[in-house]
Amino acid sequence: MTNQRNSILIMAVSLVAVLMLALAAGCTGTDSKSTAPAQVQAAAAASAPAAHSDSPALVPATPAPAAATPAAPAATNAPVSTGQRQTIKISGSTTVLPIVQKAADQYMATHPDADIQISGGGSGVGIQAIGAKTVDIGMSSREVTSAEKAKYPAFVITTVAQDGIAVVVNPANEVPYITLDQIKNIYLGKTTKWTEITGANVPGTNNQIVVIGRDSASGTRSYFDEVLLAKKTPTAKMLEKNSNGAVLQTVAQTPGSIGYVSIGFVGNDVKALPVWYNADKIVAPTLDNVKAKTYPVSRDLYVISNGQPSGLTGDFIAYILSPEGQKIVADEGYVPLN
Repeated sequence: MTNQRNSILIMAVSLVAVLMLALAAGCTGTDSKSTAPAQVQAAAAASAPAAHSDSPALVPATPAPAAATPAAPAATNAPVSTGQRQTIKISGSTTVLPIVQKAADQYMATHPDADIQISGGGSGVGIQAIGAKTVDIGMSSREVTSAEKAKYPAFVITTVAQDGIAVVVNPANEVPYITLDQIKNIYLGKTTKWTEITGANVPGTNNQIVVIGRDSASGTRSYFDEVLLAKKTPTAKMLEKNSNGAVLQTVAQTPGSIGYVSIGFVGNDVKALPVWYNADKIVAPTLDNVKAKTYPVSRDLYVISNGQPSGLTGDFIAYILSPEGQKIVADEGYVPLN
């Protein structure tokens, strides 16, 4: 019995020893679980450099913005065309009007977005309108008065051409020339018959002088009254017309009439009289004589803005002053600045 117990004890001890050896072998094995920490550390080590600014891992990322860069200059350099029509309004002198109208026609032909609207009315109307800012440009064939300058101190006045005022009669009148004093006496009502003037005669009429002038808003009227009439009021019998064209038409249709117009309007349907002045000079109302300043009744022509002109207003005024614009001045029968 004793020997049997000893044998069982020995077997139990041996079994425990075997189990302990097996457990020891399992703790030092290399299965998949034991490698996981090493893989995590390797992955962490591989990803760590990406956090540094000088890491090669950032280099592939930098070309991305560069790929989009070329689109910006293309948009910046592209022509800008809003397609929106720009409008300016101009009014005033019927003397300046042909220049500005022709210039506007040519300007709009090459600037399809520009809309330039022009009306007459006389220099006074143009000055009042630009003063009230109901137009963008005023036209005047007379100087702006000191009172007007005081009222509208922001006026910017630009000379665009030179002009002469021609005294015109019906072609039937035989008068060869006229003196400054004779013009003055006719318009003040002191001379009423053509027979009172040497060489004058209107066949088939009673030689009664029909006096034609401009309305009070006219810059030509203002200049004529100031320079030729010495600021005196014309005869109440003077027929007032609102434009150069209206004066021309009346004189052409009335044998005994006399009128005055810008030399840019003179045509074959009227007779422009040479002027005798200083007792020894007879000078015809021609462009060359106006340019040479030998014709005694000449003046400048103006456009006016309220403040420094900018945008379409400034560009259009610059166009009138350009070689193309000054060619229009000459083509319309006025004296260009150059």
